[in-house]
Amino acid sequence: MVIDWLVTGATEQQIREALAEKYPDAEPGQVMADVQKQLAIAGRPDVDAVKGWVLMAYRQLFAEMKQVGDFKGALQAAKEIYNIV
Repeated sequence: MVIDWLVTGATEQQIREALAEKYPDAEPGQVMADVQKQLAIAGRPDVDAVKGWVLMAYRQLFAEMKQVGDFKGALQAAKEIYNIV
């Protein structure tokens, strides 16, 4: 939830206010520290895992485009898959 607020542009003060309203028992300082840890982890993704996710996403797009008759889009997806591998 807090990361969603950050991604959508909320300031730390806005997040603290939202936490106080929605989760009055939460310790804002600890929540913010935990969020910083999560962001740090997200900033160091496993390259092979990301590559695999991208390949799977392109394969899904290829299949959906082919199914609806978007052969130009399917060809582009196939080219992107080729470029990744």
